[in-house]
Amino acid sequence: MVSWQPLQAGDPRECGGFHLTHRLGQGGFGTVFLGFRPDLPDPAAVKIFTSQYAGSPQWRKRFLREIEMIKTMAGLHTAALLDSGGHDEQPWLATRYVHAPPLHTLVHQYGAFDVLPAWWLATGLGEALAEIHAKGILHRDLKPQNILVEGSGIKVIDFGISRFSEGGGITVDPSFFGSSEYCANEHLLDPRKATEKSDVFALGAVLVWVTTGRTPFDGVMPHDRLAGFPPNLDLVPESLYDLVESCLAADPANRPTALTVFRTALDHLTDFAVPLASEAGLPLPPEIRDFVDAWAAEPVPVPTFVLVSTGGSGVGAAAYEPHRGTGGGDGASAAGRDFSTGWVARWRDVVDRRRDSYGQ
Repeated sequence: MVSWQPLQAGDPRECGGFHLTHRLGQGGFGTVFLGFRPDLPDPAAVKIFTSQYAGSPQWRKRFLREIEMIKTMAGLHTAALLDSGGHDEQPWLATRYVHAPPLHTLVHQYGAFDVLPAWWLATGLGEALAEIHAKGILHRDLKPQNILVEGSGIKVIDFGISRFSEGGGITVDPSFFGSSEYCANEHLLDPRKATEKSDVFALGAVLVWVTTGRTPFDGVMPHDRLAGFPPNLDLVPESLYDLVESCLAADPANRPTALTVFRTALDHLTDFAVPLASEAGLPLPPEIRDFVDAWAAEPVPVPTFVLVSTGGSGVGAAAYEPHRGTGGGDGASAAGRDFSTGWVARWRDVVDRRRDSYGQ
């Protein structure tokens, strides 16, 4: 059920004092490992960058600047940065490991989302992007594989190709990277042209995929998209149509901000009397809630001993008995949880405070 895989021949076993035990994933910019360190109570997702650009002094300088920004990024829907090594031979960063299934897995296993779960997802994604945009960061690779669903809501992960929204990003040439199915046209043309509105486009594309089972430009070649081929929204639920269409506008100026998406989606959630995030659980079908709970209950493979770098050429061994929390939900089935209208007044107060924190 879980996503970790055994280490492969040639994989590192240690990075920045983290004992690496399993693979979590691999992409164009590097590999992500499950790691543990005695001074930290929880597991980490350790991303080691192996990009061809990693040896460039310009890349290193921008990477270090971006790390300083990411330190402030942790919020309701993002994982906290634990440590980083921008000066190491292979640069790396470690964030809190989120023990939860990706949205991609849930939809493939249980099918497209109905209207209520879709509005819930739009609310969480809108708030997640509003959080990071308010701190001057772009994501640039929002897709179902980078959206984790845990018992308390969603987490957006993998900022490996993110950059500052006000220049100084880590991209050193216009070569395309990202996931073309979810990228805006300006991103397809040149990743350096991506803006906050490009992330909003990706949000809209995710909503199309999660409600229809296909991306908005499924089967369409990039050059046809750039020539003006419109997105396919035929199967998008009627109540979501206007929001999705606006997110996928060809002109970024015609797309809403992430905060506007958050506000719009939250207003629709109140029609269902469903909380955005609470102990009442997720507004998802019972079988999906049970799957999320079962995933969270799967024990993380914690090592007995960890090799800890001493800071010099020597390496010392240390016993390791970290907190064994699963990091996702309370393990109880959410099938019978209450979504009564008594929540609405409480949301309004909380939402007003959240909106203020992201600016108007």
